[in-house]
Amino acid sequence: MDAGPSGTPVKLRYAACAARLRRPFAYLRVGTKIAVVSLVVAAIFAGVGVIGLLSSRHLAAQQDHQYRVNVVALAHMTAIRAAIGTQQEAVLAHILSDQGFYQDSAAATIAQTDDTITLVLDKLSTVGLPARERSRLDSFQAVLKLWRTARDTALQASTLGERQRAASIVLVRSEAIARAVKDRADEFLAHLVDAVAAGARNARESSEKTGRMMMLLLASGTVVAIALSVLAARTISRPLQEAVDVLSGVGRGDFSRRLDVSSHDEVGQLGRALNETLVALEDAFAAMRHQAFHDGLTGLANRTLFRDRVAQAISSARRGVPVAVLLIDLDGFKQINDLYGHAVGDALLTAVGQRLREGVRGHDTASRLGGDEFAVVLDGLDSPDDAPAVAQRILTAIQAPVTVGDREIRPRASIGVARWQGQTGVDALLHDADVAMYAAKTAGKGQVVMFDPADGSMLTA
Repeated sequence: MDAGPSGTPVKLRYAACAARLRRPFAYLRVGTKIAVVSLVVAAIFAGVGVIGLLSSRHLAAQQDHQYRVNVVALAHMTAIRAAIGTQQEAVLAHILSDQGFYQDSAAATIAQTDDTITLVLDKLSTVGLPARERSRLDSFQAVLKLWRTARDTALQASTLGERQRAASIVLVRSEAIARAVKDRADEFLAHLVDAVAAGARNARESSEKTGRMMMLLLASGTVVAIALSVLAARTISRPLQEAVDVLSGVGRGDFSRRLDVSSHDEVGQLGRALNETLVALEDAFAAMRHQAFHDGLTGLANRTLFRDRVAQAISSARRGVPVAVLLIDLDGFKQINDLYGHAVGDALLTAVGQRLREGVRGHDTASRLGGDEFAVVLDGLDSPDDAPAVAQRILTAIQAPVTVGDREIRPRASIGVARWQGQTGVDALLHDADVAMYAAKTAGKGQVVMFDPADGSMLTA
């Protein structure tokens, strides 16, 4: 077998070696990873100091302290970021859940993560952050306070059963605040990672000043430090940068991206929590979009979506594709509601909706416009003359008996048909179908009537 270019086996061996080196780090905590790097680097430069540069010990201790401060701050901020992601997911769960166990569970998670955030923030305030990091922490706490205020308002509305207002607070009015909390946390994390890398660079630069006598040892230490820095960057910095990119996409409305999580440290936990949050948000937004364009009882398209589909069908009709609209009104539905109750009426509407769904093609659209009024747009008929036959078939399906409990109900309907023949727009086509539907009712109900726009006459199918 041809092994390809001569450099390929070397690259494969290098990749395999790098993978073996990275594998143990995948199961270490972030603090442990950076501690390993710092211990190795410290050991190398401590050897240099023992040989002849005792003065470098004080400088190394100073840099080690700064390095450890950044490590602790990074670990604390990672825990805060993970708790924020979990809390925002729990807030959405609280809003989307009915009162009871799931809402109480979400409230408990919110309280627990709030305690965690407060506790870790207190710890973070005591690690001796430099002035720049302290300023970033104060900025993050100010935005966090705004988020907590908006969150509490939304939770209060959710507890009172005002789900729509709560969702509006979280997903619309306070979306910028929620995004700002994540952005500030991510900026702080990125800054801490940069501070760790800067500390490593400073240590290397300081070591290079030890003199000509130590050049060989310093060169060896530099190679080891660079290798460990690359490994640390690949296991820590890159996942965090990827998380920042994914969150930036979320800010633009893109919920499709996910983090590639392979480690089991705090960064891995953060990635998995973020992925779970994105799944919940994507599902919530999908459900909201579906509710905005579909009838809640029958699942059919609502009036808004139906008008859009009619407009699309008219665009097809202008290119010569036969298009027709059917308006369907149930005869005597009010009497069924009054006689058997709204539950039976809803069951009848649901059954009619299912029959319409089964009676049209995949690219046709069945809709419930409201009450007992339904509509169908037939987009792409083989012939304009097929519309009355399709309407008659739908009428036959609708008027089949419906069993609700121990009752058998025989629904009746009147259908008006309007074919597109140059009408100016959606309203004109729907008006013609409406006129035909009322003509069907006037003619005795339970039948199909087609409107002829040429002379305004009605044709009974």
